[in-house]
Amino acid sequence: MTSATMRTSRRAVTAALAVACVTTTAAPSDQTPSPSLTVEEVVTVGTRGKPRAAVDTAVPVDVFSAEEIASVGSSDLIDAVSTVVPSFNVRRYAIADGATFVRPTELRGLDAHHTLVLIEGKRRHRAALLRLGGFGAHGPDLGSLPSIAIDRLEVLRDGAAAQYGSDAIAGVMDLKLAGESRGFELRARAGGYSAGDGEEVVVEAKAGFPLASGSLTLSAQVAEAAPTDRSEPYDIPIGSSGLTPAQAVASRATVAGTTYYGPDAFTYRYAATGDIVQVLPGSDGVPDDLDTRYADNFHRVGGDRAFSYPAQIWGKPEREQRLVVANAGLPVGASELYAFASYAWKDQTGGFFYRRPGVSQLKPLRLADGSIYDPRAALYPAGFTPQFSGEVTDYAVYGGLRGELANGLTYDLSASYGSDRIDYRIANTLNPSLGPATPTRFRTGSLVNDEVALNADFTYPVEIGLADPVNLAFGVERRVEGYAIERGDAASFAVGPFAHPDPFDLEITQAEVDADPNDALTSVACRIPGFETTGSLCPAGDPVNNTVPIGSNGFPGYPPAFATDVDRRSTAAYLDLEVDATANLLANAAARFERFSDFGDVATWKLAGRYRINEATNLRGSVGTGFRAPTPGQISTTNVSTRIDPAGFPRAEGIFPSHHAAAGLFGGRPLDAERARSLTFGVATRPTDGLTVTLDAYRIRLDDRIVLSSQFAVGAQEAARLVALGVPGANDIAQVRFFTNDVATRTRGVDLVAAWTFDTRSGTTSLQAAVNANDTRIVERGRFVDAEGEYDLENGLPRWRAVVTGRHAWGKVDALLRLRYYGEYSNADTAALLRTQTFAPEVMVDAEVAWLLHDRYTLKAGVENLLDNYPDPAAFENCCGRIYWRRSAVSWQGALFKLQVAVSFD
Repeated sequence: MTSATMRTSRRAVTAALAVACVTTTAAPSDQTPSPSLTVEEVVTVGTRGKPRAAVDTAVPVDVFSAEEIASVGSSDLIDAVSTVVPSFNVRRYAIADGATFVRPTELRGLDAHHTLVLIEGKRRHRAALLRLGGFGAHGPDLGSLPSIAIDRLEVLRDGAAAQYGSDAIAGVMDLKLAGESRGFELRARAGGYSAGDGEEVVVEAKAGFPLASGSLTLSAQVAEAAPTDRSEPYDIPIGSSGLTPAQAVASRATVAGTTYYGPDAFTYRYAATGDIVQVLPGSDGVPDDLDTRYADNFHRVGGDRAFSYPAQIWGKPEREQRLVVANAGLPVGASELYAFASYAWKDQTGGFFYRRPGVSQLKPLRLADGSIYDPRAALYPAGFTPQFSGEVTDYAVYGGLRGELANGLTYDLSASYGSDRIDYRIANTLNPSLGPATPTRFRTGSLVNDEVALNADFTYPVEIGLADPVNLAFGVERRVEGYAIERGDAASFAVGPFAHPDPFDLEITQAEVDADPNDALTSVACRIPGFETTGSLCPAGDPVNNTVPIGSNGFPGYPPAFATDVDRRSTAAYLDLEVDATANLLANAAARFERFSDFGDVATWKLAGRYRINEATNLRGSVGTGFRAPTPGQISTTNVSTRIDPAGFPRAEGIFPSHHAAAGLFGGRPLDAERARSLTFGVATRPTDGLTVTLDAYRIRLDDRIVLSSQFAVGAQEAARLVALGVPGANDIAQVRFFTNDVATRTRGVDLVAAWTFDTRSGTTSLQAAVNANDTRIVERGRFVDAEGEYDLENGLPRWRAVVTGRHAWGKVDALLRLRYYGEYSNADTAALLRTQTFAPEVMVDAEVAWLLHDRYTLKAGVENLLDNYPDPAAFENCCGRIYWRRSAVSWQGALFKLQVAVSFD
């Protein structure tokens, strides 16, 4: 059977399961659990007036219950959100520095920092990770909260910067915490992938306690997950033919004189006929006996991790995490004291790119006594794969006093502090420039992002003779944001003696000889013991003049020159008016003014309304402006890390602040705020009891969008300037990037959401469908983003996403079937756009069955991606053992099987 036939068969099965989902009924039962989907869900996000049903709001809001989030059964809240919210995408990066540990997300095609995340209506702080890939997202880490702590999730699909401030351009996500004064729930879950790896064990607990006349709820999660491996044999092209050694041997289609350094550490040379004319062991100057020991030492490539061919692992990292959330409330007269806090600790480890024995990091070196030091003999005979780890510590505390006075004035006075820290470390590597003095483990530095906020929010009803009083909301906010880069171990960024040729002056160069007017230097031109010569240089190709890169290879440590500690202060005031002007018309107007210490003032506004056509149908829409301030991290980050070029060689890339002199060489200038204009229009209807349908269209224009520039190649002239500017590691930097306000984008889309809950003789059935069509285009592009960056932004995400869920409960059994659809998407090979690839649509099917035992115990079995579907393999981004496109929004892990046992007490 061909792969195309197999794919067609899988989709046919998917369609059949979809039909079964909405038509199957079960045997009659006397007990029918409550439906998991509540269509009259009351929402608070997007309005400061009275709470309203989701279909009665002026702007689109989706509500997801705790049961819907729990049905995903993931230890990562990000996976749960991306599963149930079709306009929310998340990618799995196997090798992307910190983005492997804090995964970047997108809502409605815009970056993580374009979505404001709230906890109980309070702004959530950002993660420390500033993603140094793509367009440079810098948003919160949803993965730092346990799913069991979430009572419900409200997603506002509308720009709301005029109501909530910076970042609320794509929308707002408000996480409501469980708040209970009694009860206990414990869940224990184990699972693994059909490929036989990625085993995960998760234990979650939630308990409610009385607190005087109030309550305290504690939620916690402990999880451990093994890594996955979705790789193929590591074989990369070296030389002009573009073929790997294995391909060249198989096809004999090569170019005369092409040289390959093969995975078996031998050098192959081919004639025009394709015949192998030379096989040269150790032709790069390495002693022959090292090459013969390559295979025997391959198990050492991954250090503490046992490696087998391939040497490059693409998959999920090894992970261990501990998450805790507390939520408390205490009535005090007519007011309430409230507080909630979260703590997260996550430690994850994954592999970097494999370094073959022939790369520059492993060149032999001449020591001061004239002996040869070869890191292959001393450390890595078969090359090495650095192991990169990130330890994330995230915590936040929120507290306040809220209440209502006799005249109807409500108040909410609050303060919050949040901090996120990533401590990086790397093992199984070396600082080549230190030679034999190099460690193999380094702490490369830390990133810290913190935020303090003080808020005073008020509402007051004002009678002006309309159907209802005008709800006047107003308030002020003071916020201080900080971002710090902390230096790594000294050895992780040290410039060792071997960063320069002949550090011990064992050879007098020809230039020195020619520059000596008395020819005194010609007496001894080579001082290497055994090679001493008079008037001539050391042997050609001798390691005496080898130079090697500096810093812990793979991720050089942050040197003092890169360390930074910056903060920003902002003050905001807002005014928000909402009124039921008539029995059928709801109107809202909001305005906000903010002043920032580092780039000035911003003012935004918004108008929204809802008109009730009849008892069943509402029209709604909004128009407004928005903004996003550049984050302190985007303003101040400096970083040098290793990338792999198309030929498979490591190259250092420097990222500098836009106002840094290094960025100035290529036209960088200080950042400004992004400006947005948004428009939504939709209809919400309840044609019959239990059925709700909403359809909303949106348009977002984003000007001065902050993006990470494309790479600027560093030539000899630029390198000399970088050295003159004192840039650490300038001799090894091959390309430079920086943040810039360089593009304007337009995002358009449609959201369709339908929910239907009904009773049958056998129980209760809930059906829900959510479809998102989204299209983002660059309408203005400056010179800092190339055609490849534009193509990937416009085509890199599926334009169609859909989630269809069917749930049927009868007696003590609850069954769920979910279909997730991903439309086609594309990417480009290079800025020339000579090669592009379009990936076919994919359907993932999830199934779950739960049994309630003795009213307290629940046994649940489920599988995600039941059909074991994978995205199409990458046609050209498949270097170094990679099979799937690194930026794929479609999961490439395969089927995941889970079994859970839960116990609960009232």
